Amino acid sequence: MKINRFRDLIPSAASRRGFLSSLLGGSAAAMTWLTAGGLFRSSANASPAAGFAPLPDVPDSEIIRQQRELQSALARPLNTRRWAMVIDPRKCTGCNTCTISCRAENVTGPEGSYRRVAQGPAGRYPAVTNIFMPSNCAQCDDPPCQRAVPNGMILKRPDGIVEFDYTKLTGDYARKAADACPYRAVHVDEGKFFTTGTPAEQAYEKRDFVEYQREWNRADGTLPDSVARKCHFCLHRVEAGMLPACVANCMCTAMAFGDLNDSGSFVNKLLRENRTIRIHEELGIEPRVHYIEEKIEHVTQYSCATCH
Repeated sequence: MKINRFRDLIPSAASRRGFLSSLLGGSAAAMTWLTAGGLFRSSANASPAAGFAPLPDVPDSEIIRQQRELQSALARPLNTRRWAMVIDPRKCTGCNTCTISCRAENVTGPEGSYRRVAQGPAGRYPAVTNIFMPSNCAQCDDPPCQRAVPNGMILKRPDGIVEFDYTKLTGDYARKAADACPYRAVHVDEGKFFTTGTPAEQAYEKRDFVEYQREWNRADGTLPDSVARKCHFCLHRVEAGMLPACVANCMCTAMAFGDLNDSGSFVNKLLRENRTIRIHEELGIEPRVHYIEEKIEHVTQYSCATCH
């Protein structure tokens, strides 16, 4: 584990990493999960959307700031962008708005979600509280899922997003990719519906959706059965100049998204001003999701994980 370079390492760092890691990859009893190469080339080289609508002037709005920075980044070549996410567990209330907005945006079925919000106790009696940990695919620079399957099924985009080829990553290969992920961020979509067995399967489960610059549908066979799926930072939204659904809809501003290659970006500001960790960084996979690891209010230890 590496503490971000702007703050000093403290002795209890390893125990914090272990606690947060256990939250993100804990037992099933504790929690459950609530493109072809040509497609990759077209999305990776796609021109950014032009003519964005003017953004309102709200100086104190973190969302507007991130939106403006995202649109500015899209004006630069794709290989000069380095997308990343910073999550602040101190702000998360466990409302799962991010999970629901992600499901609605990406039309995931009952087998899994691109996001989950783990929770665990922090502190010692009587100063005990819960900490919530939103999590998703970490867009690793050396993805274990990619190493688990044949070349070409999983690709690393120049901007850092890990892209799945839905036409190939199915069946046993899909399960191998899911098993290889240390974050449990990959699930296998078997094509089931939440509303199966009710008077009528609902249209919202059968609508078209866009991922990796292509339109898919879970009901008409466009999206193959037994295909591996996971978060892609809402790539279709990002390339259209919009923040990922989870970031845009979080009522607590617990998540931030932006370009690490922009030294003045909001995500870099958070990394400079806070101690942060990256879960499973010890594996050498270079995850793109950072967690702020600072003192939790009303907890006597330095952080929620000091006692773990």
